[in-house]
Amino acid sequence: MVKLFLCEDEIVMRDGIKNHIDWEKEGIEFVGEASDGELAYPMILENKPDILITDIKMPFMDGLELSELVKKELPDTRIIILSGYDEFAYAQKAVSLGITEYLLKPISPAKLRDSIRSVADRIEEERALGASEAEWAREEQAERRLIEKNRLFDTLIMNDMSTSEVLDKAKSLDLVLTARAYQMTLISLNVTGASADSFSESMNRLKNELTELYADKEKYIVFDRGINGIAVLTMADSADETAGYTREMVDNIEGILRRYGDLDHFIGVGGPVNRLSEIGHTYYEASRALAKRFFADDKTERVVYALSGQKTEGPGPDEEDRRDSRKANFNIEPVLDSESPHKAIESFLRTGTQDEAEPILDSIFSTIGEQNINSLVFLNYLTMDIYLAMARFIREIGADSTDIENECGNINELITASRSAVETKDYLKKYLKNVIGLRDSTSAKKYSKLLGNAVRYIDENYSNEDISLNKVAANVNISPNHFSSIFSQEMGKTFIEYLIGKRMERARELLMTTDMRSSEIAYAVGYKDPHYFSYTFKKTQGMTTREFRARRKAGGEAK
Repeated sequence: MVKLFLCEDEIVMRDGIKNHIDWEKEGIEFVGEASDGELAYPMILENKPDILITDIKMPFMDGLELSELVKKELPDTRIIILSGYDEFAYAQKAVSLGITEYLLKPISPAKLRDSIRSVADRIEEERALGASEAEWAREEQAERRLIEKNRLFDTLIMNDMSTSEVLDKAKSLDLVLTARAYQMTLISLNVTGASADSFSESMNRLKNELTELYADKEKYIVFDRGINGIAVLTMADSADETAGYTREMVDNIEGILRRYGDLDHFIGVGGPVNRLSEIGHTYYEASRALAKRFFADDKTERVVYALSGQKTEGPGPDEEDRRDSRKANFNIEPVLDSESPHKAIESFLRTGTQDEAEPILDSIFSTIGEQNINSLVFLNYLTMDIYLAMARFIREIGADSTDIENECGNINELITASRSAVETKDYLKKYLKNVIGLRDSTSAKKYSKLLGNAVRYIDENYSNEDISLNKVAANVNISPNHFSSIFSQEMGKTFIEYLIGKRMERARELLMTTDMRSSEIAYAVGYKDPHYFSYTFKKTQGMTTREFRARRKAGGEAK
C-alpha cells in the first residue's frame, strides 16, 4: 500500500483533505499530518511516506525547505506542492527540487484525489515492474562493468593515465587500488581438445567461481582476459605480504582447477612492485614467466614465479635499461636444445599475444648462453630458425608477409650485415609482433562472420523471453565474456542495448500497423512483464505506447 503524509498549516484545509478522501478505498495509507515543516520533518523520516503533500507557505519551515530536506534523505518520496501563490519563482524552485506535482489553491477534493491517484498509480506500476527492471539493469550493468574493467586493466599495464585518474576510474567500478605493493598473476586457460576462444561451460563456470570467490576480498582484483584467461592483481602493505597473499591465492586456484578436468592451465607470476604506475612491470614479468609454457614439452611445471628482489624504482629516462636488468631475475633454466626455439615459436604463434612477443624472445635469448650468443654462426642459425618458423606460420594461415617485410626489412640483409645480438633480437621482436598482428587481423575476419551469425540469431530470436548473452554466445561457440567484449567493440553497443533496440523497433512497427493492445505487443516482442515493456518503451522512445500510436495516427490523418 502507498503511504501518504500531509503538511498544511491551515487546519480547515488540513482536515478537509484528511476527511474528504476515502484513503482506504484509494489503496492509500494516511500515515501522519503536521502544521509546519519543522514538526513534520522528524515524523516524515520515521514514517518514510511514498507521497508527501505540503503547503508551500508555512511558519517556521516552509514547504520548499521541507521538500529539499526530504529529497536529500528520502529521494524516492514523491512530493505534491499546494500553493496559493501563482508565481513563476516558486514553480521554478519546485521543479529544481524534483517536485512531482505543483497544484494551485483553491483545489477541489476530486481534483486533489485525481492527482494523488495518478502519483500512486505510477508508484505501484514501478513496484510491479521492479523485479524485471532490476534483473535487466543488473545484466546491463554487469556487461558494462566487464567492458570498463577490461579497459581499466589495459590502462594499468600501459600506464597511460595519471594516478588520480586511475583511482577515480577504479572507484567508479567499486574497486580499491590503494596499496603499498602490487603483484600480477596471469592464468592461461585452455579447453582440452578445443581452441581457447571456444564456448566452454566449464571455463565460464570457473571464471564465475573465481570472480565471486575474490569479489569481497580487498587484497585481490580478478580480471577476465577473454581468450587469454584470467589476471589477478594482488595488493598489500609490503612486498613480502603481497607475495604471501599471491602464493596463497595461486595454491587455492590450483586446488580449484583440479576439479575442472577438461581445462588445461599455466600460471605466470610477476614480482612485487611498490607503485601503482609500475603495475605494467609486474605484468611484463608475469608474461615472461607465462611464456615458459611454450618451451616445456611435458608441461609438468604449471606455475612459474619471477625471482624476488627485483628493482622497483619509478619510471624515468633509463626505463628500458632498468627493465632489462629485471628481466634477468627469472629462474628459467636453460631448456633450449637445437629443436626448442622453433618449437617454442610455433607454439607461441598459435595462442600467444602481442604482449608476450617480447617476453618469449627474451626468454630464448637469455637461455642460450653467453658463448652461443657471441657466436655469429650460432646467432645466424637461431635467427633463421625463428624466422622460418614465422614464415611457415604466415603461409599456414594463408596471409601475405609483404607488408611485414617492408616494415622490418629483409632477413638476408640482417644476416649479411652481421648485426649484434641486441639488433637481431630487436628485429625478431618487431617481426614477431607483426606476425601476431597479422594473425589477429586474419582472425578478425572470423569474428566478423561470428558476429554476423550472432546478430542473425538475435534478430531471429529476440521475441523469445529467455534469450540471453550466454545463449547467444553458446550458439556461436564462444565464451560469454569474450563475446560481450568483441560484440560491444565491433557493434558500438552492448548486447543488451542491441536486443532492446530490436524489440523496440518491432514494437513501433506493431503499434503503427496493428490494433494490438500494449500488453499483447509486450509478449510479442519478448517481454513477460507488460509493465516493464511499457516502462522500457517510454524510457527509450520518450513517450508512452499510447502517445506513440496517437501521434502516428494523427500524422497519417494529416496526410
